[in-house]
Amino acid sequence: MGSCAIFVVFIRNNTCPILGGSPYFFEGVFNDWFPQSMWALPMKSFFIYSDALSRFEYSPNHPFRPERAVLMLDLCKKYGLIDEPWISIVNPDSIPDDLLLLFHTPNYLETLRNAGKGVITDDTVMAGLGTSDNPIFSDMFEKTNCAAGGTLVGLSHVMDCPGRAVAFNPIGGFHHAFPDYAEGFCYLNDIAVAGRILRRQGKRFAYIDIDAHHGNGVQAAFWEDDGALVISMHQSGYTIYPGTGFENEIGQGKGRGYTINVPVPPQTDDDLYLKAFRAIVPQAIAAFSPDVILAQLGADSLANDPLTNLSLTNNGIRSIAKEIGGLCEKIVGMGGGGYNLEKATRAWTIAWAELNGIELENPYAGMLSGVMSGPEIEWGNLSDPHIYITGPTKERNEKEIDRVVDYIRKTVFPIIGAPT
Repeated sequence: MGSCAIFVVFIRNNTCPILGGSPYFFEGVFNDWFPQSMWALPMKSFFIYSDALSRFEYSPNHPFRPERAVLMLDLCKKYGLIDEPWISIVNPDSIPDDLLLLFHTPNYLETLRNAGKGVITDDTVMAGLGTSDNPIFSDMFEKTNCAAGGTLVGLSHVMDCPGRAVAFNPIGGFHHAFPDYAEGFCYLNDIAVAGRILRRQGKRFAYIDIDAHHGNGVQAAFWEDDGALVISMHQSGYTIYPGTGFENEIGQGKGRGYTINVPVPPQTDDDLYLKAFRAIVPQAIAAFSPDVILAQLGADSLANDPLTNLSLTNNGIRSIAKEIGGLCEKIVGMGGGGYNLEKATRAWTIAWAELNGIELENPYAGMLSGVMSGPEIEWGNLSDPHIYITGPTKERNEKEIDRVVDYIRKTVFPIIGAPT
């Protein structure tokens, strides 16, 4: 992994009104570490959670449901995934304006604040607020800021640990937000802000996004930056919002080659998705050698998500989480998309177990009745049944994925020094 420099300490008196006020600090003193086995030092792991924050909503029928956090935490507790001594539950907190301004514009932050207090102007419309995707609701700035801030709190804890460390923010991963407008359920871009902080401190980070929707806001943030490796695997923009993220979008200027897009066709299953992942991601990460990985583990890539058309199961997400866990000793994960709550929370729970190196066991095996309730009731355990796409669809999808992978390995890999 990359080496770690000394960071300057900034203690913030900022508090999060949604959580009743708690001290916020992001940057801490980080120690140098030396190349070593990924598990050589004691592990630390941080689950970002607030009961209050998990219970707000954009609107009564909006697909994005922050309650995912409490559902996931309940599952993690049920399967003993919070019990290990290295695991802590940590409150999220709001992001100070000076850090938000590393990516967002002052006018946008003011517009967002005003809209949440009922002040609607022409700027509100220009900022993408008041749509069905990004509705206006009371205290929207404060609530979305705390949700995004959880990712930065996780990053702070992870980077402050001398060895291996993992954090996960189930409500984070707002990869569609732009500097001056909201879109795609995203108001404040936690990933872009976290990345800008890391870059300001001279850190190199890799971003891995497996959400079914292309992370267009994050791509824009680091389009010309060779210190950020942005990798997005997603359903092809020809078939889904936001209509971007094609393989020939590779960055520009100093950043040329440091944006990698792997669009996959509808009905891509675990086998083909993992084939593409393994042909691109490990080699690119190894060549880049980041200090930390930011991973948006969108579960809307699962089959039967109401907003997407891929055919993954949580077995595929399990494999991806396990492989990401072996690529860097410092990882900050986020939930991202996932609109079938039961399937999504199962997938994130499995990913959390893999990132923590915990082998999942069913504590209720052999019991006959009355034991399965909640997200795992469908199949009696956390794992999905496998889905295998066959016939002409599989052949067509494999041909397209092979074409995309070949393009990336021939065009991008030589730029970043990855073996072709």
